[in-house]
Amino acid sequence: MEHSNDFPDAFYRVTIKGLCVRDDKLLMIREAESEGGIWELPGGGLDFGEDIYIGFNRETQEEMGLNVAKMSRTPMYVWTHKYTNRRSVEWFYSLVLAYRVEFESLDFTPTKECEEIRFVSKEEMKILPLGGQMQELPGIFNLEDFRERF
Repeated sequence: MEHSNDFPDAFYRVTIKGLCVRDDKLLMIREAESEGGIWELPGGGLDFGEDIYIGFNRETQEEMGLNVAKMSRTPMYVWTHKYTNRRSVEWFYSLVLAYRVEFESLDFTPTKECEEIRFVSKEEMKILPLGGQMQELPGIFNLEDFRERF
């Protein structure tokens, strides 16, 4: 087991992500080229002690200017990702909780965190430049999980 001088054992940075599926495609967002131009799911990291639903709404407002219409009560997918040399620490783990979501509208406001939104197929997802914690997503995402009505 690895030990860190920066945080206690079993510490994870919790990230809440949204899975918005339409016409068998998943909504993804691209950050500005100045930020790396990578593709991500909507959402972001929870602040310490923050409610999951409030945190996801805050993140989508900050990065996209969108309001959440629906969000599942439990995550559909859960995975971890190890970051290295980020946030001024040598390494840390992120715990990603991905919830099914719908937005009131997709009339987004571009920011450096979200310059473009696009619905992508699983095949397209495999060739996009994905953000670090999104590397696992193409292997996890399954359209069959979204066949039931939301």
